Amino acid sequence: MRLARLPILAATCLLALGLTSCATSQIYAGNKKVGTYFVLPKEWHLISNKLLNQKEAESTAPGAADKLSRVQFQEAYSTELGVTPADVFSLNTPKGAVAYIRVRALSNAELNSVSYNSLRDIVVPISQWATGTDKSAPVFSISDDYEIVDKGGRGVHTIYDFTGGDHISQTVNQSAMVSNDHRMLYVLLIRASTKFYSAHQKELTKIADSLTVRGAN
Repeated sequence: MRLARLPILAATCLLALGLTSCATSQIYAGNKKVGTYFVLPKEWHLISNKLLNQKEAESTAPGAADKLSRVQFQEAYSTELGVTPADVFSLNTPKGAVAYIRVRALSNAELNSVSYNSLRDIVVPISQWATGTDKSAPVFSISDDYEIVDKGGRGVHTIYDFTGGDHISQTVNQSAMVSNDHRMLYVLLIRASTKFYSAHQKELTKIADSLTVRGAN
């Protein structure tokens, strides 16, 4: 398993404080109820579950309301002040870097169709772009792709670059997992311009590797 594990002391602090920080140098981001967390430097700025829910509720896209009703927890953090929920949900390249975690229940239809390819395609159609047959696909490349397994589930970790409508190359570090009973979806996205990501790769990789999925209590 390639996901890094937190030290015993850090894990103990998470349990004792309900996923709040027990060290001044780090933020322990996540939710004890859904048994999911990751770790960031203290300088990152919170975009709360409440604000993200409010923004998502404005969507008129087919199925958006149903998906929101199934969200158990979502939260985002940014290296920059002024980043909004709209920025988190947009495919445009963010200022600095954004880390977004989401946990939601799968619908019955999703239970029957979930696969590693569908997990890869959680944000953009990676599996379709990778075939090279989609003439409308943006400039795109995958730098890493491998299976991840944790106590509460398993899935796939993919790192890819693409250039979207804003004409700025961005890098996405994406972890998407399903619970062992295939009823819950866990996603951690870390996005930044490719230039920013390259300059801060060590820090952003450490954040991604800290993802822990224990499952609901």
